[in-house]
Parts: sequence; C-alpha cells; structure tokens
Amino acid sequence: MNHEAPKFSISEFSKQARITVRTLRFYEELGLLVPTERNESGHRLYGLNELAKLQQIQSLKFLGYPLQEIKDFIKDEMDGAAQLEKSLPLQHKLLTEKRDELNQAIEAVERVQNLLQAGKSINWTVLSSLLFQMEHEEDLKEWAKEYLPESVAKEYFSLPKEYQQLLDVEMLDWLAKLEKLMQDNVPANSPEAFELLMELTELATRHVEDKEAFAMELEKAQELMNQETMDFQFPTMLTSEQESYLMKIGEEMEALYKENEE
Repeated sequence: MNHEAPKFSISEFSKQARITVRTLRFYEELGLLVPTERNESGHRLYGLNELAKLQQIQSLKFLGYPLQEIKDFIKDEMDGAAQLEKSLPLQHKLLTEKRDELNQAIEAVERVQNLLQAGKSINWTVLSSLLFQMEHEEDLKEWAKEYLPESVAKEYFSLPKEYQQLLDVEMLDWLAKLEKLMQDNVPANSPEAFELLMELTELATRHVEDKEAFAMELEKAQELMNQETMDFQFPTMLTSEQESYLMKIGEEMEALYKENEE
C-alpha cells in the first residue's frame, strides 16, 4: 500500500490552508516558503513540510513579528528558537504599546461619535484640539505636573470617561455661545460676555473642590509660563480671535472688580 504523503498544487494548497494564492507567491518571493518539489509540468507542489512551515509563519505573524524577522527565525530551527526566546520581551513591549495606541484611538472615535450623536457640529480646530489632547496625554500630564499642584493634575486626568464625554458636549455648547456673541459684536464689557466667561470658569473648575486655591495656583502657573520661553503651544478649541475676545472680557471684568473695590 502506498503511504506517500499527499502533494498539492498551489491552488489546492491555498484552499486546504485557507490562505490566498497571492500570499503564497509573495512568501515564495521573500524566501519564506519555497516548495522544493514540482510536478512534471514544473508547477509547485506543496506538502506537509510546507504546511508545517506555513503554520510557523502564521503563528509568528500572530505574535506581531514582521516577515523579515520570521524568515530569520525559521531559517534555522535551533538558532531561531533561541532568537525567538530572546526577542519575546521586546515584542511584548511593542505589542503593549500598540495596544495602548489602539485603545487611545478607539476612545477618540467614541468621543467624536458621542459629540456627533449629540447633534454637535465639529470643525477642524475643535477636532485637532480634542485628538491632540488624547494622543499626547502623557505630555500634558508632565506639563500639568510642572505647572500645577500634583493633586489638581491627578484629579483632572482621572476624570471618568462618561464625565469627560459630558464635558465635551457642554464645551461645544459654550463654544457656540462664544461664536454667537462674536458674530453679534457683543461688547467685551457686557453682562452677556461676563456670563460667558463665568460659564467657562465653572466648566473648567467643576471637578475642583477648593476653587479659590485652584485659581491662585493657576495664577502662579501663568507667571511661571510667562517667565519661560514657550517653543510650542498645545492646540486649543479656540481660534486666535476667540482667545483675544476672551482676554478682553477678562480684562474688563478685572477692571470692574477693581472699580467696585474702590
């Protein structure tokens, strides 16, 4: 009885292994999976050895290794196994970082979806600010630690996701009010303008227990930043015109406060 191992053409093997013919040809071009036998017509023949090697390739791909590294691993089984063992800690680190990046991207998509589902319009200034804050959260944490009390920084960056999403919606509502006041040329010293700035302050400090102490710390942080040369500024949801308008409102409020004190 003939117990010769089965051999398959490339199309038959692709069906058995559930992989495309194109991928098999690509692997052959790379020298990853090169069948050693051919039929009388010169066509490739794949057998159990090729199947075992393909399983190795797919397993290493599942672990996130690039094809060139996989080629080095499977070239020499003994040496390849040692190389694999040595590389696993770094691969674990790389995959963990990739997972964290994907989690960040998923959270960003959810936050933008939440705003759109709430019927809010988003321009590129707002979107860029939101995505930058999420992508560079660690940099923002370091900045906050440098210029703000540790307790305040920790409290801000530990806000629940649901609360942050609610804050996003409220911030866009506030931004719409700001745009409306500017379109209507409402003076910076008007009651409406003062109320707008107070709303922003309430949004920014809602999660802070001691608001007076927080305001003093912000003043100190502003003084520190004014003394230093800032090579880069984090993107904000505000245009330069909007920032100027808010600065003017703040100046008018401060002047009124001093006037009432006298």
